[in-house]
Amino acid sequence: MPRLDPASSAMDIPLSRSEPATLGWLPRVLLALAGGLLMGLPWLDQAMYWTAWFGSVPLLFALQGVRWSSALLLGSLAGVAYFSIASYWIIQFLINLRDFSWPIAALLSSVFWCFAGFSIGLSCALLRWLSTRLPTWDLLSFPLCMVLIMSVYPLLFGAYYAEPQAQFLMALQGVSLFGVQALDMLILMTGVLVFQFITGQGRGQRLGQLLALALLAAWFTYGLISLHHWDDLMGGWDVRRVGLVQPDDAVTLAVPEPPTGFSREYPPEMAAVERLAQAGAELVVWPEARYKGYFDHYSVRLSYAEKLRASGVSLILHDAERAWEGSQKLHFNALAYLDGEGRQRGVYRKMRLMPFGEYLPTFFHLPGIGWLTRTFFGEFLTPLEPGQRHEIFNVNGMRIVPKICYETAFPAFIANSIGQDAAGKVLLFVSQDNWFGETTQPFQHSAMSVVRGVENRVPMIHLINNGPSVVAAPNGRIIAETDAFAPAELLAAMPHSVSAGGSFYSRYPQLLPIVLYTSLAMLIFLALWRRPSL
Repeated sequence: MPRLDPASSAMDIPLSRSEPATLGWLPRVLLALAGGLLMGLPWLDQAMYWTAWFGSVPLLFALQGVRWSSALLLGSLAGVAYFSIASYWIIQFLINLRDFSWPIAALLSSVFWCFAGFSIGLSCALLRWLSTRLPTWDLLSFPLCMVLIMSVYPLLFGAYYAEPQAQFLMALQGVSLFGVQALDMLILMTGVLVFQFITGQGRGQRLGQLLALALLAAWFTYGLISLHHWDDLMGGWDVRRVGLVQPDDAVTLAVPEPPTGFSREYPPEMAAVERLAQAGAELVVWPEARYKGYFDHYSVRLSYAEKLRASGVSLILHDAERAWEGSQKLHFNALAYLDGEGRQRGVYRKMRLMPFGEYLPTFFHLPGIGWLTRTFFGEFLTPLEPGQRHEIFNVNGMRIVPKICYETAFPAFIANSIGQDAAGKVLLFVSQDNWFGETTQPFQHSAMSVVRGVENRVPMIHLINNGPSVVAAPNGRIIAETDAFAPAELLAAMPHSVSAGGSFYSRYPQLLPIVLYTSLAMLIFLALWRRPSL
């Protein structure tokens, strides 16, 4: 009788006759890490979007035949690899935030990557538990586990595998129907199809495979037709000239003084407004900034109004707002809209605040823990009040829906801001991403925003303090873009229609999540009534 491979024994395999256990511990670890890296590569370089479509295949090989407890470990390793490549820029953020040395910043970052990676571990554990009871349902159970566990896991924001697909326009169009989670499901389902094709498994899933292939064909057919339909449609739209000011200011926790030759009343950004107005801009936007003094000082508001009246251009600017409500002084992260006469026509207060940066979650207010968190984040932690409603800035027929930084990471929240009444709307995001240095983070941020624009079928503007700032059409085509990590002024010719805008997803953003959660609940219920496959 042959001796057992101790590595295989340690992995508790085999579990099923249909899943031969031929791999030892080391190959499985390497395959899990390779899967995480392939799934994460598009976050590092969006031109590598194609790796996500089969990136889960090595992970599926690693999981073949193991018990759920081993799947938890292997999935967590894949998750660490995925998040470390997708968010390596956390190291630079910590260095800029607290002036940590690189080794300390890397060590602290690894804590986050391990925590985040555990989400994929939980997904794989649930998958293996389901697979032992429902071995012919992997085409559905794998993407369901991966997508839904990630959606409920307590990360700072939703992590969607499909968001770095912003350059794959034919695949991207379908998110206007069901949102980015639908594309997540499709990418992960494709990985299962490839895995089954390579291994010859899934003989009991022929019907499922045919349905999956038909779904892929329908998705890409719709994508091809829709992409060209929107190109043709926009050919008859008006062109609106929007100016973007990208100052590339250095990050600082202190309130910065105006540069030499400028003042609070006349900052460098206002000089850019005058130049852009002369070039033909009808609206100019400034990015998220540390402090301008607009809300605090009458002299600043008066000067801005005079300059705008002289130039005849509208302005949307970001600033810290302090307001009295009753006897309490509240702080807000806000955007103000000034019309061509310099009159303030609207203010948007950020609704989704950044944990640890703009507010402290309840748990971290506990004695001892709150002190530790405040000590670590220091002045970066500025407690703010959330805004209470979405706003619309009506700018010469454009119905601009303003959002600030972190808010772009929430698809349903953005869809609700577009809603049923979407005609003529434009999504506007402003952010300050210099905290992350010259990394891929701002490119990732702008890609998220491109996906939000396609989900809701509206033009999209994302102005990033350090770039790359982008203007995108409702089908995701980039209309204009600045270089990253350099000052820039951009005059974009943005197609716009007062009667177009909105999508099935913007009207029903909760439809697919309800279907997905219901499907997973039914699979779990069915699995509880089935004995493991032996």
